[in-house]
Amino acid sequence: MAMKYCQIAGGNFGDDLNTLIWPGLFPDMAKLDGRALFYGVGTLLDGRHDRSVKKVVLGSGVGEARAALADPNWDFRWVRGPSSAREFNLSKELALGDPALLWRELQISADGQGAVGLIPHYATWDSYDWASVALNAGMVAINPRQSPTEVTAQMRRCSRILSESLHGAVCADAMGIPWSACVLAHRFNDFKWKDWLDTVQRPFAPLVMDRPLVRTIRRSKALTNRLARWANYRRYTRYPALRAVAAATVDDARHVSETLYRYGKDEAKFICSKPCDVARQRDRMMTACADFARDYELRFTP
Repeated sequence: MAMKYCQIAGGNFGDDLNTLIWPGLFPDMAKLDGRALFYGVGTLLDGRHDRSVKKVVLGSGVGEARAALADPNWDFRWVRGPSSAREFNLSKELALGDPALLWRELQISADGQGAVGLIPHYATWDSYDWASVALNAGMVAINPRQSPTEVTAQMRRCSRILSESLHGAVCADAMGIPWSACVLAHRFNDFKWKDWLDTVQRPFAPLVMDRPLVRTIRRSKALTNRLARWANYRRYTRYPALRAVAAATVDDARHVSETLYRYGKDEAKFICSKPCDVARQRDRMMTACADFARDYELRFTP
């Protein structure tokens, strides 16, 4: 398969959007096999890549500074945001935004009047009972390991979205659901969030928890995390202070629920982009898709 994306064991709706967006837009994209690798939704440009292979990018980004690896076979149609563009010395005109916007399902506006929806990062979801934490905060937890269709259906019933998952925010923005970002664990990636936020003219101001929640933790892992905290490991993009060093207590869970409850009550903290701005961003991506299809002799079904 020519399409490259992060295939998470157990599923992650943000990455899984690739399987819905691109085959719908380019029904014969299998023609790229042997000709080029295709990079769409996700933080996909940080690792080592085969310099001898043509690589076409429609919206991917990097995850930290000085991670970009230049080679003559990149074909950038657009990237996730201006930080990714700078890393590859690209024009800011190619910083169009996250390609999740192209999923047709997101063009159906939401008018939910339900509770605030809480969407953890998929690995954070695995670490604790977030359904109970959310319930005690007067929120509803949305499992990011479900399919994109299931996740967005649940989001539409929510009045607001509080998301640790970047694509929870992207999808909420596209559907017109007021949203805010939250940091529940150390793996939250500042770089990729700021990269995307710059394309929607939104400041970086997440709710940051003061303690992580995990059910259990091995002694060796707790020690490793203590050392990572001490060394401020990856402090420029992640949150080493939120690496767990012990299993969460009942009081820890209650504290997090209370913090979420207070934050969720402040409607002013939840906003989304103007529909006209989202439409303009989507139109620019569609133009880039049409150019890509023409250049690679693919069918394009917008």
